Amino acid sequence: MVKKIRLIGMEMDNFTLQEEMTQSETFYDRQELNIIRTVSIKVLSQAAESQAVRDGIRQADLLVVGDREILTEAGIYSSRRLREASEHGFMREFLSRMIYRQSSFFLTAQNQEELDDFREFISAEYENMKIVGEYVLDVCEGDHDIIVNEINAAAPDVVLSVLPSPQEDAFLLQEKEKIRARVWYSLTTDYRNMKKKPSFIFWFQQLIHKGRFKNAVHHYEDRYE
Repeated sequence: MVKKIRLIGMEMDNFTLQEEMTQSETFYDRQELNIIRTVSIKVLSQAAESQAVRDGIRQADLLVVGDREILTEAGIYSSRRLREASEHGFMREFLSRMIYRQSSFFLTAQNQEELDDFREFISAEYENMKIVGEYVLDVCEGDHDIIVNEINAAAPDVVLSVLPSPQEDAFLLQEKEKIRARVWYSLTTDYRNMKKKPSFIFWFQQLIHKGRFKNAVHHYEDRYE
């Protein structure tokens, strides 16, 4: 199996779900914050135009492919890998294992509406999740010490983030060393794919992202390859 994905000047490991889980297990024994980043077609499209997003992707300790189109654009057609990406296998397995270990979680989003939507999803899918805190980035008005202090006071094992790029990238590049948690798991908005009835607007937005992603890949190849 191809072990590396190279798209838009970015390189990612093409791990199987089992390999991703093995890698994530090592994070529990480390002292520093470890970043797990879901890489979606939207994020890669942004990376084609933004150095901040590219830097944010590169600082992650584990990159998880969140869309099957990333694999097929890289020439990977393994039915197993396509299924793992489209069904968000890592997200399901990782959260289930952390809940089984009685880990604590902190939720963060850009605004209150997004946080409420994310909390509703978590409550429906993972009713036994131990949530020890939550915060909306808009509230701190650029003073990142506020959210860092909120996280550290709650002392979670895992921070679950649905912050968008490039806001999340800039935040972590600046504040990573101050955050006392084992894992920062960046889900983006991929969790919405797991809802039983995603909205029509969400699916329409996904079609737009797919078009932009393909254009970004082809434009990059035309310019640099």
